This record gives sequence, C-alpha cells and structure tokens, in this order.
Amino acid sequence: MILNPLVSVVTPVYNREKYLVECIESILSQTYENFEFIIINDNSSDSTANIIKDYSLQDSRIKLLENDKNIGATLSFNRGFGIAQGKYIARMDSDDISLSDRLKNQVNIFESWHDLEVLGTGAILIDHNAKEIGRRQFPSDFKRVKKILNTGVPVFDPSVMMRTSTLKETMGFDNRLAPADDYHLWLTLFKKKKIISNIDNYLIKYRLHDSNLSKLESREQLRKSFLALQIYNSDFSTNEFFKKNIPQSLNNFEELIIEYWNGSETSVTGSIKILKEYFRNKEYYTKSNELKVLTLLKSLLKKRSYFFFWYLSKFLLAKLLK
Repeated sequence: MILNPLVSVVTPVYNREKYLVECIESILSQTYENFEFIIINDNSSDSTANIIKDYSLQDSRIKLLENDKNIGATLSFNRGFGIAQGKYIARMDSDDISLSDRLKNQVNIFESWHDLEVLGTGAILIDHNAKEIGRRQFPSDFKRVKKILNTGVPVFDPSVMMRTSTLKETMGFDNRLAPADDYHLWLTLFKKKKIISNIDNYLIKYRLHDSNLSKLESREQLRKSFLALQIYNSDFSTNEFFKKNIPQSLNNFEELIIEYWNGSETSVTGSIKILKEYFRNKEYYTKSNELKVLTLLKSLLKKRSYFFFWYLSKFLLAKLLK
C-alpha cells in the first residue's frame, strides 16, 4: 500500500468484464508508480467484482469500493474521489487503456506548472478489438483552449488529470448535469479563471463501441449541455440556478433546440414556426427579439454547430432572467 500517493487514479466500472483487465493492466504497468488506484464497482452483474478483487490481492495500490445499488458513473466517480489521498486525480474509464508514460508525463507538467488545474492528453481511438481507427487531439495553448470551451469540451475527458483541491472546491462532478457533467465542470472552472491545458502526446487509447450514444442519450446530452451553458452565462451558482426552477421553465425551448440539432431542413422550418409561437406567449416578446433569434437560428443551426448553444443561450438567458 502506498501511504502518501501523489496521484489517485479513479475508475468507475459497471459490467466491463470484457475490457477491465486491459484497463487495470495499463495502470499497474505505468512507469510512474506513486499512485493509488481506486476502482468503484457500480453493482455489476457480471464478473467485474471478482476481477477487481483478484487484482487487489496482487497489488495493494488498488482500493475497491462496492456500490450497494447502481448509481451511475458520475456519482460513482465522486464517491471514489471523495476518499482520494493524492494531490492529483487521474480519470480512467474502465474500457480504455493508458499508455505506460501517461501518469509520468502528466505529473511532470503539473509539478512544473503550479497554476495548472486540468490537463488532458491526445487520444488514440480504438475499436472493440483494440485496433486503431483514428486519433484525436486538443490544443495546449490556453487561448485556443478558451476558444474551444466556448463551443464544446476543451479536453479529451477520459484522459484528464486535475488537482484534487480544485475538484473538491467544485464538489466534484454535478450529477444533475449528467451526461454533460464534465462540460459543466470545465465551464465552472473557466468561470473561476482556472487554467486548462493539454499534452500534445497521445497517452490514452479510447475505445469506441458499436453501441454509441442512443438517440435518447444524445438528446439528453444536448439538453444538459445547453443547461450547462445557461448556468455559465448567468450570475447564479449551479445550486441557485436549480432552486429557481429555471431548468423547468426552459424545458420546452430545450426540446426545440434538440429538434433543430437532430432535424432535417423541414423540421428546422417547422421548429422556427413553433419558436415564433413560443416568443409570442412570453411577456418579453418583441418583434425585434424574435427577428434576432431567428436570424441566429437560420445562420447557425443548419451548420449543426455548438456555436448555436453559445450565442443563443446568452441571448435567451438575458431575456428569461430579467
């Protein structure tokens, strides 16, 4: 057992018996060794628990937490980081593979860059057989990171290492914003003027499955991404935002946004008609407001761009909260 680990690797897992061994082996094979490995079994029904127990008997750095019921990845991660002893938290998904120098590279940068709060890496995309099918990278330059954050996630989330103190300051990931809780956290940190960056190196293998996000999950992710932007553009904390019941008041509009995002040319046209009715039923409706929004919609939505969320949320929030 490591008494004073510098890094806490946190991995929530649910029914990943097929890939979990590769995940665990990739962490235990790291060239950097001063870490603890916290694995949270989210009430799996396969052999996941047995795999973790077997490894924990071989390596005392592994700490197994068992959930009595399935609570999801976000709450499981928060439970794991809640007992973390390390100065840094490294996220590790249960079906991914970390390259052997991942932790070493990230720790070296953190130890020399004291203002840094979040650090991601490039990712090698693999299929279910671990065959490379592509690569993905995010910029290290803070100005470019800032620009990306305005329109989407600025880091490859499964590769992230962050300061434990920063995560504790934000109380971890907010399950109310899942599955866009990571995007909400990056926006929150940026609002607090925290530095987010990336390593140019490809230090993680990210597994893409045939079972990508379902249409329902995709809609929910878009809806929660929009909410995250609403919170970011407001003067409220996340808790204040939810206490004011703003998400419920925006629900119809969020559904409209998702229809735009997923829709065809016909549905865009139809949704604009619905949007007009939406505005006419609001106290703040003016012809000028309607034209301003519709102009944004026509120019941005056809491009299926995250800029849509950014610009429209700023405008709407000002109107809804005045």
